[in-house]
Formats: sequence, C-alpha cells, structure tokens
Amino acid sequence: MIDWRIMTALLHRYRWHALIAAGLLITVVLTVAFFRINGEMVSPRRGAITEAVYALGTVKSDHVFKIKAAIPMAVKKVAVAEGDRVRQGQTLLVSDSGTAFKAPFDGTVTSLTVNPGELVVTGMQLLVLQDLTRLHVEYSLDQESALQVRPGQKVELSFESIRGQRSTGVVDRIYPNEGQFVVRVIVDDLPDEVLPDMTADTAIEVARKENVLLIPLAAIKNGGVRRKRDGRTQRIQVKLGVINGEWGELIEGDIVETDLLSVPERKPTEN
Repeated sequence: MIDWRIMTALLHRYRWHALIAAGLLITVVLTVAFFRINGEMVSPRRGAITEAVYALGTVKSDHVFKIKAAIPMAVKKVAVAEGDRVRQGQTLLVSDSGTAFKAPFDGTVTSLTVNPGELVVTGMQLLVLQDLTRLHVEYSLDQESALQVRPGQKVELSFESIRGQRSTGVVDRIYPNEGQFVVRVIVDDLPDEVLPDMTADTAIEVARKENVLLIPLAAIKNGGVRRKRDGRTQRIQVKLGVINGEWGELIEGDIVETDLLSVPERKPTEN
C-alpha cells in the first residue's frame, strides 16, 4: 500500500525545488527572447582604424618595347625566339631592305608573330620585348574610389597562387585614361616568380586614425544607435569618420567606452 504521509512529505520537500527550477527556466526563456529580438549588446572600443580601397591589379613591366611595321615589307631575318633573354643593342629582326631592329634595353622577348620571309602589312605588331626585372602594378578604379587615392599612400598586395606571402608598395601616380582612372603602384618586394599580366589583390590605405573611439557598423540604423547606459536604453544619433568593414570612427554622438550598443540579429540569408 501507498503511504500517503510519506508522499505528502516528499511533495512538500521538493515543491520549492520545482518552483526554483521553473523560475530559472522562465528567466532563460526571457533572456533568449530578449537577445533574439534585440540581438547582442556590444561595447565601443578605443584603438586604431584603417580605411582602404580594395582593387584587383595587374602586374606590368616598367620597360616595354614593341616593333610594328611602319610600311608593308618582308622580314628577312628573325634573330630571336619567344622567351629569349636579350642584351641591349642585340639584333632582333632584319627587314628585306636591310633595316635592323635592335633591343633598346636588356629584356625578354614575350611575343613574336613573324617568321623569316613573311610579308607584313602596315601597323602589324611583330615583336614585344619586356624587362621582367622592373615591374609595377596597375589598377583601374571607379570614380568614387579614385577620389580617395593619392600618391604616397601605402599599399598591401597578395597573390592568390602565392599563399602566406604579402608585399608592400606605395602609390606612385594616378591619372585618367580613356574614361578609366589608373593607379600605378611601385612594389619593392614582389616575389621572384611574379610576371607581367599576373593579378594581385590589393588594399590601398586611404585613411588611418590612432586612438579613436570605434563603434560597430552593425549597430547603426538610420544614422543612429540604441545605447544602454546605467540601465536605460536611448536612441542616439551618431556621425562617423574613417570606417572599415566592421567598425567606424565616432566623431559626433554621446557614446563612451562603458556604454552598450544594441546590434540587431541578422536575418539568415535565403538561398
């Protein structure tokens, strides 16, 4: 038989444990619900910030020499082959009239499109000579990015096929070219295996600030943030200076390092 006196005592003993457990469960549920609605709370931080223009550049030779036919002619002699390294003054081609085309600098023949005895027409490109020891990187930027770039700015480069190695450079010049805005970057430590026409991922440092108050860009909505201070939440308008992909320099707005800023939960992207 069931001893109801014992059962009653057990229920009385564990009743408060059940109530406490239920209270904790409710607290957890409310906390999860709060963060699901409001996202997470993030503190501003003080530090340095760099703003960069990102672009895909192309390696170019500083010295490129192209031979093109000025008049119709026949090629009498081809003295080199593609890939040959030649010295300054070395003969490259000879026409049927006896005109010799010579290398103006030490370099490598990177293109040869004619054979001995071949007839060529005006304007036809016959040969390309490049100096593979003196290289730079060029970028074509849109107008908005070009307005931020100036000579002397620092540049960081990486090559997808050369992992774990980064090069540094400096903006040499920026100029317009047929509707494009071309940036020329000088790089002193390009890897030895890099050749013209290879591409480089690049970050051009256009602004940098030290010891500034930074706030997460994800917390900003319609020019303001939800700030929590001393247990009170208030919407504050802010103005930013230098920004990068995640943080922005605070230049206007009542925000201090001890505040908490609400970062809304991101909705999952639909495939």
